[in-house]
Amino acid sequence: MNINYWGGGYGVPFRPYRHEVRDIVIALIIMTIAFANLFSTLLSVGGLMATFIAVLTGFLGHELMHREVARRLGYIAYFKAWWIGLLLALATSFFHFIIATPGATVIGPKVWGYPTRNDELRIALAGPATNIVFAVVFLPLSLLLPGPFSYYAGLVYAINAWLGFFNLLPLALPGIVLDGFRVFRGDVRVWALMFIISIALLIPSLIPSILP
Repeated sequence: MNINYWGGGYGVPFRPYRHEVRDIVIALIIMTIAFANLFSTLLSVGGLMATFIAVLTGFLGHELMHREVARRLGYIAYFKAWWIGLLLALATSFFHFIIATPGATVIGPKVWGYPTRNDELRIALAGPATNIVFAVVFLPLSLLLPGPFSYYAGLVYAINAWLGFFNLLPLALPGIVLDGFRVFRGDVRVWALMFIISIALLIPSLIPSILP
């Protein structure tokens, strides 16, 4: 998820937002606990570590790709945690599903070059596309690797598959605009292709025999 908003006061282009590291660390911890609760790995050291790696790749990889693409296009960009979303993720994890809205990459003004019609599309697509790539890589590994390695790869796959699918939903609510809405608005054909891929990657996670 990314937000086209600039609050001002954060100064030099491309310098990290002053609370960015804090927000990322807190979001990683809370999301790891939420997903560990969802996957019942909270009391297992190995499972908890695997869940952290899955959240690290799925969540942090997603947001940093938004940030990286935006900066390459000339925009100021930084991650900002959404505290209500983090509490929501933690709360919903107790009900066998999770609403993963830990925060967003805030997109500021473009400091070099001129905005183009495809800028928003490329920035929005970067996050879920990253999740899809991780899911594609780790799904076969979860099926081929032996023992605990299959278990760890399965967690990485499942979390990325769910995050990719969720973020491609074309939803726009007050205060929450998912990547899927921005991709849909930018190019419905690109959105349809990516959404179909995300559904295809999500289906194996719904089959008990597939996941470790």
